[in-house]
Amino acid sequence: MGKTHTVNESADKIVLKTALKRGNATRDQDKLNVKIKGSDPEATAAKLRQTLDALEAEGIAETLRETQPGADE
Repeated sequence: MGKTHTVNESADKIVLKTALKRGNATRDQDKLNVKIKGSDPEATAAKLRQTLDALEAEGIAETLRETQPGADE
């Protein structure tokens, strides 16, 4: 029997990661991770900026902040 090798390869060589964090208390923090991939530095940075702007414009962080478990959860 032969061995099987799996190779994962991506054309995207640039990976930008950022974590948006709100709140100070341990149990009162919201964290949103964003990961953007690309092959061109300027285009990848622009894509990250567009993503962050869109998250803000859509109020995603506020929506997550307001999501709380109910009394029975």
